[in-house]
Amino acid sequence: MKKRTYKIVQKAGVFLGGILLSIGIVFAVVNPTGTFEAIRDTATTLIGYVDSNDHSTAEGSHAADQGKAAVDSTIHNAVNHDAVRMVSNPVDQPVYGDQASKQESAGLPVVKLYNAAGKPVGSATLEQINDGVKVKIAVSGLTPGKHGFHVHENAIQNGDFKSAGAHFNPTHKHHGLKNPQGSHVGDMPNLVVGADGTGEGEFIIQHGTLEKNQPNSILGRSLIIHAGEDDQVTDPAGNSGDRVAGGNIPESVTR
Repeated sequence: MKKRTYKIVQKAGVFLGGILLSIGIVFAVVNPTGTFEAIRDTATTLIGYVDSNDHSTAEGSHAADQGKAAVDSTIHNAVNHDAVRMVSNPVDQPVYGDQASKQESAGLPVVKLYNAAGKPVGSATLEQINDGVKVKIAVSGLTPGKHGFHVHENAIQNGDFKSAGAHFNPTHKHHGLKNPQGSHVGDMPNLVVGADGTGEGEFIIQHGTLEKNQPNSILGRSLIIHAGEDDQVTDPAGNSGDRVAGGNIPESVTR
């Protein structure tokens, strides 16, 4: 009895499959481009429902649907919001934002650097690596020579570098990469600026992280450049002098 029922169901499935295949072939013959247009329009519609921000453009365009909730007919039982996000963005990148500048960056957090007068002097890009964060920095308009360069515990408020507080030091160590009782998590080697006022470099924030809500996370803090050279041993900042430039490290944004 079970075998007979199975054969009946199997034959019915084959029959229905043949009908659907035939309809598809006829549709493709009558309108060969329509099939691909339908697939394209469906994919575009799915993308339109992914972004939670409103990026609406001209009325009637697919982008006008962005930011709206997906209707039931768009997302079927077998497809959830995560799957739709995968269609629109195959590489799931984190998003970082700075409240002060209202700027966002995807993938890697970017720090915009300014001098005491509020003029831009460069930027730094942060990247998580094993047991640390890599900093790639490029600056201009600074005095030639070596400059102390650190992560500070607070974000800069209203352009006042003093509001950044002390060096980021969650482990309560002493200052300096050469200090036998150091160092702060926020300590880094000196930034070298050439005769033309420009400088570039790669540094490692040892034991720091870009992971949110961790005691050693540098998100939401700041990068500060000092006027002089850091001697890497003297508390609290290696006799590196005044703070001449800096920028806020963005926080991760949950979408």
